[in-house]
Parts: sequence; C-alpha cells; structure tokens
Amino acid sequence: MGGFFNRFSTFLQTQNIKVSKINFNAGDAFFYRHDNTYEYTDTLAQFSSWLQAFIKENGIDAIVCFGDCRPHHTQAACVSEQLGTSFFVFEEGYLRPDYITLQEYGINGYSRLNTADIKALKKANDKPLYTHNRFYRLSIAAIVYYVIAWIYKSRYPHYSHYRGMTAWQEAIAWLKAPWRKLRGYLPDKRLQNKLTKQQSNNYFLISLQVHNDSQITHHSDYRDVVQFIDESITSFAEYADKQQLLVFKHHPLDRGHRDYRELVSSLARRYQVADRVFYGCDMHLPTLMKYSIGMVTINSTTGLQSVYHKKPTKIMGRAIYDTPKLIDQKPLNEFWQQPNHPDNEFYLRFREYLIEQTQLNGAFYGKSPWIYKYLHHAGRECIENDLSKTNTPQ
Repeated sequence: MGGFFNRFSTFLQTQNIKVSKINFNAGDAFFYRHDNTYEYTDTLAQFSSWLQAFIKENGIDAIVCFGDCRPHHTQAACVSEQLGTSFFVFEEGYLRPDYITLQEYGINGYSRLNTADIKALKKANDKPLYTHNRFYRLSIAAIVYYVIAWIYKSRYPHYSHYRGMTAWQEAIAWLKAPWRKLRGYLPDKRLQNKLTKQQSNNYFLISLQVHNDSQITHHSDYRDVVQFIDESITSFAEYADKQQLLVFKHHPLDRGHRDYRELVSSLARRYQVADRVFYGCDMHLPTLMKYSIGMVTINSTTGLQSVYHKKPTKIMGRAIYDTPKLIDQKPLNEFWQQPNHPDNEFYLRFREYLIEQTQLNGAFYGKSPWIYKYLHHAGRECIENDLSKTNTPQ
C-alpha cells in the first residue's frame, strides 16, 4: 500500500482520532511514520487472542485494513464481531477509475449492503476528481516493501506472506514486470488495433484476475485462474459461433507473477480454436470492452465496467453486483449464444448506491481528494492559529 495508511493516519489524527498501527513485517513498518505502532511477531494461531487483549487494553473502537481475506484480517473480522468493534475494509474501487472502496464488514461476498431500495435512488451523475494514480508508483512501492521485508525478516520470524511467496520472490516478480511490459507492449497494441478495427463486435472479452486473488479463492468455486481459463476455452469452442473470437486480457498487476500465453495457446490448439483465441496484457481495457460482444470474468470489478459500457456480462463467481438486471444469469454455454444486455436505468441507480455507501474519490498510489480537502483545511487552520498567536500583543 506504500504510504497510503500513513496518509490515512494523518487524516484521522486531524479529526482528533487516536490511531494505533499493527505491523506484521518490516515492509509494513517502513512506510508508516506515526507513533503508537505495535509489532506483531507471534504466530498466526496466537493472533486472535493477542488482538482481543490489544483491543480491550487500548480501547479500540474500529479496525481498518486493506482486503478482508488475508489470514490476519479474517481473524480480525471475527474478533471484531465477537467484541462489537467496527470493522472496515479498504479495497480497490468497485467503480474505476478515481474511486477506492471503504466498506464496513467486508466486500463482495462478505458485503451486507441491502439493495432493496435502489429503485428510489436518483441516477448517478458523478464526476470524480482525477486522482493521478500511477502504476509505476505501485511497482516501486511493492519492490521496496518486499525487499525491506526480506532484509529484516528475522525480526518477524513467524510471518508468512498471504500470497504463498517469500518476500524475495515477490520482489523478483515485481522486477520482472517492467521487462515483460516492454517485451509485450507493441505486440499487444497491434492485437488491440486488429480487434477494434477488423473484429468490432465479433469477439468476447475475458478479464483475468491476479493468480491468487482472494476474491477467487474465497468468493468463487475455482481453485485458480488456470481452471477458469480451461473452462472458458472448452465452453467457447463447443458453444460459441464459429466466426466469433475469444480474447483473454491479462491482469497488469500479475504481469511479473504469471504468464498464461502458452497455456491459452495449448488449450486453444487442443480444442481446435487456435485461430480464434487471443491473449494479451498491455491493451486498453475500456476500448476492448467498447468493441466487444460482451465480457466474462470470475468476479472482477471490471465486470461493472463492462456493465457501464452496456455490454452483456457474465460472472463465474460471487460479487456484489451479481443481480439479474446487471449480470446475465444464464449458464456460460448459453451466454455465448444469446447474451443479454444489462438494464442501464438500474445500473445508474446501482452506481449511485455504491458511491453513497462504499466509494471514495481517491487512489492508493495517487491523490485522494477526500483526504486532501480535510488535510488542507486542517493545515490552513494551523497556519491561521500560528499567525493569530504571532500577532497577539504580549
């Protein structure tokens, strides 16, 4: 998360809220510059009892974390439920770009939002401020985070990264990413041009998620992305129109960790659709959506982007937006043949509901207007107070 939680802590303290921070590794500690930090160095099995005592001793009213499926965070959610402590989760925005998610209890399959009153809401007409989110900032922060965590791993002897990789392996994967981007950039752009100019409205788009996305492991029945790719190609080969194409869009944050090019090619050859199945990473997703027939994903928030573009959308997992008015409920085999368009009127009201209940105009690796307006106001008050003290006769 880079310095996001450090900025968030600054914001909370300007609101006279006391903040305590728990670090699980040296990467956590490196990016946080405030007091009241605590190092958790015991085992995962001991964390629940430790956290219960910590909450009681420090009078904690609420826990805030990024992601609700990481091992320590799932325990924190249970402890919060037991003690009546509020539990809030930051996550990438349900709506993109320029939004991030902050939701109580959890996201997607853990969400407790009641959508019964959506019909009464106005249609969304939001115009979020541009957040200047940059991928290179994420990459640099990730590399620094994992290198620091690896160097000082002896200080946290029981820490194991939730992705199942060592800190050094993660750092190497992030170092691979720029090279793979350079290698694939021109071929991917050529593929995008071919699809949008020569195959407009003649291809289905599949938006892949990162290989160990907790939304897959916790909120779908798939073991991994590989199983999803296999099922998608198998179904497409048998049931889709023989003139139509299938395009896999790799997740940019997974560029250094996985490359499914050979897998996709192998499966396409096996099912005799090698000339109809394509794979790429550095393609502009909204543009691909715009010129597609429709989109399939497990439960990525890109599904909502597809709905925004009024495209038929099929999800294969569980998601907060899986409602019949937005998502085609037919089995995948039938979706290829007769995809249904979403209800745009309902979508605009659903979008308004998400913004009101869960979305903040901000970015983890850019600007967050919702924070900065408070920090700017607080800073201005401090200056005015200092000036008033200076100008007061002694």
